[in-house]
Order: sequence, then structure tokens, then C-alpha cells
Amino acid sequence: MQGYDLIIWDWNGTLLDDLWLALDVANRMLEHRGLPTMDQDRYREIFDFPVSEYYRRAGFDFDREPFESLADEFIAGYNARLRECRLHARVPRLLEAFEREGTAQSVLSASRQESLIDALAHYELTGYFGSIAGLADHFAVSKIDAGHRLLARSRPQHPVLVGDTVHDFEVADALGVDCILVGCGHHPMNRLRATGARVYESLDDLPLPM
Repeated sequence: MQGYDLIIWDWNGTLLDDLWLALDVANRMLEHRGLPTMDQDRYREIFDFPVSEYYRRAGFDFDREPFESLADEFIAGYNARLRECRLHARVPRLLEAFEREGTAQSVLSASRQESLIDALAHYELTGYFGSIAGLADHFAVSKIDAGHRLLARSRPQHPVLVGDTVHDFEVADALGVDCILVGCGHHPMNRLRATGARVYESLDDLPLPM
């Protein structure tokens, strides 16, 4: 991680351990509709961006219910229990270490901006980040435009994006920045390795600054 002047962290699945909650809320929705539920392996294989494609793969029928209504239901169930989630174990130590080193840090998330700000405040992380970039809604289409705006504000020389999904790699590629992926979130290691990015099993393996 040495040599970077800005670390752009993804939020869900990367810093926040919310895989179990996303799966549980989705399974409750599927069960309510009489549809087959998913185990964690199935979820991680089909989860994707835009999330509307993941909803289709999970079995939801947009001819019966529009994606927007399903997304509203999911986010209501997710937000109601968000504070049951914990940060991944090494997060405070990592953020403190990079702050102490003088490396700038930001968050780039597919979460709605207001929800992201509230969540970071709840977990007492706001002060670590010079920029917090979410989306205007909770439909999680893409983070690329938000990433461009973040870079325009920050103007780093050598940034890196740290995330947990193939979309994080796609975002980094579109932004022209380096990418590191961690297998502790919403995509399995085989999907992450297929991108060709540098991949670690978890944040525990991410090198701390000297």
C-alpha cells in the first residue's frame, strides 16, 4: 500500500461486514413470494452491478413487481437492521495507520449519499475521510460517475481503490486508478481473481504502512 497518496475505500462488504444482512433480507423477500432462497455461495456468485441484474438472477419477476419497488423493500429491511452489522475486525487499525502516515482516505459507495453519511457517523469513522461519495438514490446502478467527481475534488497523483466486488475493479479501471480487492465481502475469490487485480483474502492480509 506504500506509494499511494489516496486510498478510496468501498463501504459495503469492504469496511462494513454486511454480507450476512444483505443475504438475510433478500431471502426473507424471496420466501415471502414463495421463491427459492439462496445460500451464501449462491448469493456471492450472482450478486452484481447494476443490482437489478442480481435481482433477476435471484428469481424476482419484474413483470409482476418493478425493480424499484423491490429495491425499496430491500433497502427498508436493510436499513432497519444496519446497526446490527459490525466493521470488519481490522478496519479501525487500518484507518488509523494510514491517517497517521498522512495518506488521504475517501469512501466511494453505491449506497445513497445520506444513508452513507449516517452510517459512517454511527460507526465513528467520518473523521478519517476527506471525501464521502455515495449515490443520489438506492438503486445501485454504478459508482463510476461518483468516482470521477471524487477524483476531481481530491486531485491525487497516485490513488488506489480498495473494494470487494468485480464492479470495484470496473470502477477503478474506468477511473484509471489502481485496484486492490478483498475476498471478505460480496464476491468470492474466484470472481475477484479473474479480474487480474491484486487480491487478498481479507483486510487482515492488507499490508500496513511502515
